[in-house]
Amino acid sequence: MSPLYARWWRGRLGYRFLWEVMLIGSMILSYKYVRYLARDAAGPAYENARRVIDFERSVGLAFEHKLQELVLQSDHLIHLINRYYVASHFAVTIAVMFWLYLRRPNVYSRIRLVFVGVTITALVVHVAFPLAPPRMLSGYGFVDTLKSYGPAIYGSPDVGAANQFAAMPSLHFGYAVIAAWGVLLAFRSRWRFVAVLHPVLMLVSIMATANHYWLDAAAAGLALLLIGGAVFTFRRENERPFASPPTEDETILPSMFTDDDTGNADDDTGNAGEDTDHLVDA
Repeated sequence: MSPLYARWWRGRLGYRFLWEVMLIGSMILSYKYVRYLARDAAGPAYENARRVIDFERSVGLAFEHKLQELVLQSDHLIHLINRYYVASHFAVTIAVMFWLYLRRPNVYSRIRLVFVGVTITALVVHVAFPLAPPRMLSGYGFVDTLKSYGPAIYGSPDVGAANQFAAMPSLHFGYAVIAAWGVLLAFRSRWRFVAVLHPVLMLVSIMATANHYWLDAAAAGLALLLIGGAVFTFRRENERPFASPPTEDETILPSMFTDDDTGNADDDTGNAGEDTDHLVDA
């Protein structure tokens, strides 16, 4: 093994990065397996959908249809919302987590645990409580905006990789909150609160496109509250840092290939390394 290869392997984009990629990949494979388990869940999924709508009506909060009617008054707006729903789901989540991994490893270690915990919880609920989204229901007046206006990413429930009976909890909303949470923890500037717009816009988009009920977002919020609370309670400042500082010989390589990124991470805000832990535990 050459010294250059050894330094890359020990660096931020070496074996640790490959492990993170494998972890995320396992979540995707698990989702595909859950889709296979839910292949015969159409009957219960539609029945559960009617129960959700009945519950929302009983508490006077069945407003998804009214929201969609409002948005459908503008073709430009619904096209924009459709694209936001499709494009930002994985793109923003992966971009934020990759940046946190490189620049705020102590924040990333916690956010990653929340991400994995929420995903696993959601997959279990998707099997135990299959739920058809509003767009798949007839007689309720919902419009499948992705099918009608594009881009159409969902086909028949029997084909494709997506489990279309997995409305609750909404991972679109859950991942958006996780991404915004990571940004809030990583920065001190008041501009960090702009990140809150992402889950707000995602909440609007999942209902306006008739892909989720508001109750799906509430379920995701509850999972985040419980799992996030557990993670941030038990992973305190006495834990072992996620990434070790670079050794002397590693610093001779460009920072993107070595652990020097960890050392430089806090320089973006002019704070010493210990400020990252302070942000996390604040």
